[in-house]
Amino acid sequence: MANMTTAPLSTNLTASAHLRPLNILRDLPQVADLLESCFADAFDADDKNYVREMRRASGDDPWLQWASAAMEGTSMPLSGYVWEQDGRIVGNASLIVFRHHKRKLYVLANIAVHPDFRHRGIARALTERGMAHARQRNADEIWLHVRDDNADALDLYNDLGFRERARRTTWISTPDPLPELPEDKIQIQPRHKRFWARQLAWLKKSHPDELGWYRHWNFEVLAPGWWNWFYLFFVDFNLRQWSALREGTLHALLSWTPNGLRQETLWLALGEDSALEAVTRLLVRARGEIGKRRVQLEHPVGRADESIRAAGFIPRRTLVWMSAPGATKAAGLRRLFM
Repeated sequence: MANMTTAPLSTNLTASAHLRPLNILRDLPQVADLLESCFADAFDADDKNYVREMRRASGDDPWLQWASAAMEGTSMPLSGYVWEQDGRIVGNASLIVFRHHKRKLYVLANIAVHPDFRHRGIARALTERGMAHARQRNADEIWLHVRDDNADALDLYNDLGFRERARRTTWISTPDPLPELPEDKIQIQPRHKRFWARQLAWLKKSHPDELGWYRHWNFEVLAPGWWNWFYLFFVDFNLRQWSALREGTLHALLSWTPNGLRQETLWLALGEDSALEAVTRLLVRARGEIGKRRVQLEHPVGRADESIRAAGFIPRRTLVWMSAPGATKAAGLRRLFM
């Protein structure tokens, strides 16, 4: 292996011979190795499964033939760019295409540089090339997300014109005993159908449409009504919902959508004026009824954080969602400042 203390690479990295398009016919195993070397400490079960599927796909000839023809027509990371050094892939940036409300969005994902090759401008070169790729294909916006504790990456993306759009934490329940809560006037009861309109409004505010294209939030399964009940019964979907009230005023709602996976999902809905102790009491009730199964909750960073923590949840990660202008807006900004 070459000496890792060699001089920095050329400043014109986006034109470097080391930077080339991803070749899914042969690059996937090395990209999987790279992601593990960069992010293994932060991997959860879904991340590990993602890397396993990448390795499995690399040996599936029918899948590779389909993927080669589907590059720009699927929401899978089939295209992107890699940085190759001495026959070894040490940097990667994947590109995923989404369409949302007749707008074309590109996501830059899996931006990774091997620890031995960092601070040489490789991440910047890969990101700039990915942005150029998206704009050449008339992207309306370019998105990415990054952990909030990755200061170097945040500085880089801000410098490249990305701006923060959302900051969200994924919380995981612990196996610890349920906390003892002080007496209060919060009452927990099953969700009543009359609360649905407010629940939906609160959920949409906490899970905005500007991220729905990526997360695929579908709250209609939580709606009351005979037909929805019949559908859930037919698919054996064991939905549970609770509401928290104080002196007849609704403060928060919680839904559990079991899916049989290792970490099932809770959906928290609360308003701007909701009592935060209602959040803690709801989550403690849910943990008590669900039992030893671990559950996860994604929620915007903010005033509910300590209430979620007080119910026996720990943060797994906080992601900062950022976006940069696409082709048309970027061209307009260049004309404005020329």
